[in-house]
Amino acid sequence: MRKTCILAVDVGGTSIKLALITPEGHYIEGTFRTTSVNSMGEREEILRPFIGLLEEGIRSVSERGLEVKAIGLAVPGPFDLERGISFMEHKFSSLYGLNLRKIIARRLSLKEEFPIVFKLDSWAFIVGEAWRGAARGYKRIIGITLGMGLGSAFMVDDHVVTEGPGVPPEGWLWNLPYEGGILEDKVSRRGIIKKYRELTGEELDVKEIALRGFRGDRNSLKVFEEVGLILGKCLKPIAMEFKPDCIVFGGQISKAFDLFRDPLIRELREVHSLKKIVQSPQIDLSPLYGITKMTLEELSRKGLR
Repeated sequence: MRKTCILAVDVGGTSIKLALITPEGHYIEGTFRTTSVNSMGEREEILRPFIGLLEEGIRSVSERGLEVKAIGLAVPGPFDLERGISFMEHKFSSLYGLNLRKIIARRLSLKEEFPIVFKLDSWAFIVGEAWRGAARGYKRIIGITLGMGLGSAFMVDDHVVTEGPGVPPEGWLWNLPYEGGILEDKVSRRGIIKKYRELTGEELDVKEIALRGFRGDRNSLKVFEEVGLILGKCLKPIAMEFKPDCIVFGGQISKAFDLFRDPLIRELREVHSLKKIVQSPQIDLSPLYGITKMTLEELSRKGLR
């Protein structure tokens, strides 16, 4: 009997990542793949590398003599998860209204009944961290992803929650009001780029701004200091009510966690329930672990596991 795996996919705003994960939660060495994507591109400009990456994953399954039980995709919202239809307008707008489940099945020549599961990327991240990551063993967790946007999820006793004490509607932090705008405007990629431009007149991407910060650049340090301060101020009243014991950060911007950690921790020092505020040690893999676990749970619910 062949060993089984999930073909796990994380769809981000600048790249798409893929790996084969076993039902026990083990990453199969050598199967991690990533490809760049222009989320503002035309339909085929997005679909071509996306489908190409999935084809690579299918080849990895075949080369290793495995059986793939399902494809699980962690996707940004808004998204009709049941039908597999994207309703994003701020990115991937050329895919708006398309049934991605049918497109994937057709282009990969999969049987109509082959399971293709969609879940929100922020959910996948926090589930992955609770299952295989830095939040393992904690009861009340907030997961935050920083990248092109601001993603968030709340978890209580291994279940993602979208309501309850301290949980904003849908578990969303991105649209919290802040200084006449919203929180995402300040702490996501566009906010960091804008702030650095205001300070220096230079138009740099976040990665370069962060690299300068690690080298001691005063303006870069000031930008990330502000990110930590703003995040802490907005999180504090939520955390005081939700009472998390762990807050874990993911997304590509969180690779610069050391640059905004101190002001963040200072702002949250009165949240006495908190035992850990941490950067994910496996930023690229956590959503893949999470989508694997959620896909397996979906298969189990449908009697397919």
